[in-house]
Order: sequence, then structure tokens, then C-alpha cells
Amino acid sequence: MSENFASFYRKASSVRELVGKAPFPEKARFQITKVIELPANQYRHYMNELLRDVSFISRNVTDMRFDGKTETFLCLLVTCRDANTGLLVESEGFGYARYAAFIPEKSTLSLDGIPTERASEKCLCRHPTPER
Repeated sequence: MSENFASFYRKASSVRELVGKAPFPEKARFQITKVIELPANQYRHYMNELLRDVSFISRNVTDMRFDGKTETFLCLLVTCRDANTGLLVESEGFGYARYAAFIPEKSTLSLDGIPTERASEKCLCRHPTPER
């Protein structure tokens, strides 16, 4: 398996903000545990609300963590079928993207054998996001 590295950011509110934040801890190793595929309009919406609690993250908190021994983010890849981009998400046990990294070209990732969950538009919680 090839090693993958990305710049993860803590508590970024949107993909646009990912560009301006300082990474943690610089480029970090990651391993995708599951692909979350959203409908295109939901994916575009989610990219602007990364701090919002969403059910697809809450359902998959056991698939995400930072492995201190190997210094690897075990994370979800959130994307949509028609997009070339993706978001790596590690929630640190929360229902939102506590750590996130933007992937500009998901075709560079090896996704063979990684389970895919197709989430519906009902995945966004309707309640306001609390202060974090």
C-alpha cells in the first residue's frame, strides 16, 4: 500500500478556510477507512459548513482517529460521484470535521477495497451548530 500525505487543519469552517489555516502538524500520513459519497448539491453545501454536526460523521466515529503510534490519520473521504475533489475528515469523536484536509484530485488516491457509503440529503442535522 502506498503512503498518502495531506495537510490537515483543525476546526476549519469551509474548504476556502482550509487554504488559509496553519496545518497540523504539517503534512500528515493518512489512511482512508471509508468513502462517504454525497449527492452533488449536498457535497457543495457541506464544503461550506465543515463545523456542522452531520449524521454521516456521527455514524462513522469509530472509523476515525489519529493513530499516535504510526502518526496516521484514519479518516473518511467525503466526496460526490461527479467531483474530482474530496475532503478527508477525522472527527476526534465529535459529529463534525474536527480535522479536515482538501484533496484537489481524488483520482490520485487508491480507493480499491475501501467501503463506500452513499449518504442521502437527510444527513445534515437541522439544529444550529454549538460553539466549539
